[in-house]
Amino acid sequence: MMVRRLEQMLRAFIAAIFIFFVSITFLQVVLRYGFANSLPWIDELSRYSFIWLVFVAAAIVSREGAHIAIDIVEEMAPPRVRFALLVLADISLIVFAAIVGYGGWQLMQLNWTTTSPASGIPIAWVQFVLPLFGVLMALFAGVHLHELLKRGRTG
Repeated sequence: MMVRRLEQMLRAFIAAIFIFFVSITFLQVVLRYGFANSLPWIDELSRYSFIWLVFVAAAIVSREGAHIAIDIVEEMAPPRVRFALLVLADISLIVFAAIVGYGGWQLMQLNWTTTSPASGIPIAWVQFVLPLFGVLMALFAGVHLHELLKRGRTG
């Protein structure tokens, strides 16, 4: 139940980031082509918001087990092999999330005093999405794995 609430909050967060991204990008286009002038910080913020959008959305998708996969292998495999492949996929996602999360945390520590040139935002704030992604992806893939194993035992 708690994971569902977290997922709903993250979906709302993604929607807000998307609206922000589209709005500032539209503003930049209007300024650039309508007034032959642009604001350099808009390019940075749109890029950073897109990065956050992609990583948070990728973590949520792992909750549904909907990441890119080679479906033909899964469809051709017998049920026991298919089940093993799905379990392996979730375990792989958790390991991947841990690697990205840990590496992102280290990267964030290195860049805490570095700021972006146009907006002055600390780069570590942008990179914070990497450890956040690691935690969220591991959590959601773990929940998916738990549900998969529970279904496997009962049916």
